[in-house]
Amino acid sequence: MKVPSAKRSRLISLFTLFILGVCAVTAAREWLRVEPMRTEPLSAAARRAQQPLGQQKTAPSITQAVNRWSGFIRTQFAGDEACKPCHVAEYEAHLRSGHSRTATAMTRTDFAAQLLRLQEYHDSRRDQTFRFRLKDDQFWVSTDSQTTRLKKPGQGRGTDAGQSITSEPPTNVSVKVDWLLGSGTHAQTPIAIQADGTQGIELRWSAFKGHSDPQLTPDHEAFDQFQPGTAECFGRPMDAMDVRSCLGCHSTVVPPPPLPLTAVTTIVNVGCERCHGPRKEHVLMAKKGLAEQSKPTINLHDAEAYMETCSACHRDERSVAVDATEAEKARFQPYGLKKSACYFAAPEQLTCSTCHDPHDTTSHDREQYIQQCNTCHQGTDHTVCSKQPTGDCVECHMPLTEWTQGISFHDHWIRVIDDDSGAIQTAPQTEVLP
Repeated sequence: MKVPSAKRSRLISLFTLFILGVCAVTAAREWLRVEPMRTEPLSAAARRAQQPLGQQKTAPSITQAVNRWSGFIRTQFAGDEACKPCHVAEYEAHLRSGHSRTATAMTRTDFAAQLLRLQEYHDSRRDQTFRFRLKDDQFWVSTDSQTTRLKKPGQGRGTDAGQSITSEPPTNVSVKVDWLLGSGTHAQTPIAIQADGTQGIELRWSAFKGHSDPQLTPDHEAFDQFQPGTAECFGRPMDAMDVRSCLGCHSTVVPPPPLPLTAVTTIVNVGCERCHGPRKEHVLMAKKGLAEQSKPTINLHDAEAYMETCSACHRDERSVAVDATEAEKARFQPYGLKKSACYFAAPEQLTCSTCHDPHDTTSHDREQYIQQCNTCHQGTDHTVCSKQPTGDCVECHMPLTEWTQGISFHDHWIRVIDDDSGAIQTAPQTEVLP
C-alpha cells in the first residue's frame, strides 16, 4: 500500500534504498558489466569507437547477466539460517518480527486460498467483479473490461450532451499476481509485476487484519474511475521506479536494472543481510573461529547510521511528500522522530533502536516505553511532566493517529499538544538531559 507522493519523493526514496545495498549492487554491476539501457541505438561507427581495436564484443545477454547475478547472490549471501548457530536469540526474535514475512509468493498465502474459496469478489464502488483461479501453480485474477465512447450532443432521440454508451461488448482481461506484500500485522496487498520490472500493478483489494473479506486497498479511492482496457482495471499502475522501490523495501536484496525481478534474482523478506550486508564470508570465517576478521559491510556504528538504515524504507523528511496529510506523516516514524525536540537534544543517542529491538516484533509493553522516556525526563523540575508526572507519556505526546480503515500509528513526532485547542506546540517544552 503506497501513499501517493511526488515523483521527486519516490526518486529520493529509491535512491536511499539503493544506497543501503551499495555493497551488493556496486560489486555486482562491476562483475556483471551490464550497460544501462539506451534511449537511442548507437550507430555502427559509434559502437566500434567504444571498443578496443580488434574486439567486436557486445554486452552480455540478460540471460548471462542473470546467471552471473545469481552466482553473486550464491557466493556473497549466507541467508538467515546461517546466522542461527551463533545468534540464536536474534534469529528467533527476527522470526517473530514483521520483517521476516514482508513478501510472500501469492500462491503460498492464506489470502490466495481465501480468494480461491470465494471464487470472485464484487467491488461495489465500481460495480465490478473480480474472479480468481489457479492455473499452472500461478494465481490469476480476471475481470470484464468495457470500452465506452461519448455520444455527441443531440445524438439520438432524447439524449443529453455527454451521455456515454458502450461501443464494444465487454472483454475478459486477466493478470497473474506474483507477490503478497506486508507482514499481516495491519494488512497485506497483492502486486503483479512484469518480469523485467518495468511495470506492475498494485491490486485494488487487500487483506486486512480482523476482516474476513477483502477490503479496498488504501488510497485506491483515486481509481474508482478508471481507464478501461488498461492496468487501472485491476488497481494502481506502477512504473519501473514504483516496482523496484516497492519490492525492494520488502526484500533483502533486489537486482539492479535491467535484470528481471524473479524468485531467482531476488531475496525476499527483510532478512539479517538487509541491515548487516552480505555475510557469506563472515559465516565461513566463523566456522574457523575467525568471525571477527570479517567486518560488516554495512557498519551501524552510530545513531545516524541506524537512522539511515531505517529511513530507507520507513521514510524521513527526504522521501515524504511535501503535501502529505498529518495522518500519512504519522505512518512514517523516522520522519516524525527527526522533527522531535528529543531528537535535536540528543541526535547522537536517540534512534529507532533506542525504544525498539530491531530484530524483534514491536513491543506493546507501554510501561517499557514510559521507562525509556524517564531515563532522560527525570531528576529536575524542568524534565518532569507538569501535567501528569506519573502519567502515560506516549498517550499525550505520541498520540495514536488513524491512517486508514482502522489502521492507526503512533505519531513519532514527540511534542506537546494543547489539550484545549488541539493545537501543536512545536517549540521544545522540556529540557532533555544529555
